[in-house]
Amino acid sequence: MNKRDTFYYWYFVIHIPVTLVMDLTIVIPSEWQPAWQKALLAFHINTNKDFLLRELPLWLKISGAFELFVQLPIFFIAARALLRQCQKVYVLMTVYGFNAFFTTFLCLAYAWRDGPAHGLTNGELTNLLALYTPYFLIPLFMMVDCGVRTTRLIGKAKTD
Repeated sequence: MNKRDTFYYWYFVIHIPVTLVMDLTIVIPSEWQPAWQKALLAFHINTNKDFLLRELPLWLKISGAFELFVQLPIFFIAARALLRQCQKVYVLMTVYGFNAFFTTFLCLAYAWRDGPAHGLTNGELTNLLALYTPYFLIPLFMMVDCGVRTTRLIGKAKTD
């Protein structure tokens, strides 16, 4: 694997437990969550002043369900395909990149707009935005990179 695909591989592998432990608390009812998971979520919310995960607006619940049923399987499929150096996965990674960057863009926009109304200081708001930013930038880069790579592969296939 080249360096980018190695990075993407580890991004997907690391994202699996993060999704299972933290992100799925968006869609899994609290009464079904183990105590340690609730404690981690409470720690995150309190430490980072993450009012989005405390309040769970409908659009975030829908995004969480999409992550459970669509993105989580993509993490497994993409990691395996990258290990096998299967370039067909770039199409799937482009779609994932769009969805993940767009959802995180919404989180950033709402945090920016509503953070002060939820009592966040400038420092707390900066911290919350910094926490979400990698989940915006990495999928955005992945979307563009894999989209370009897919386009090149299609162009190459047409000339062969």
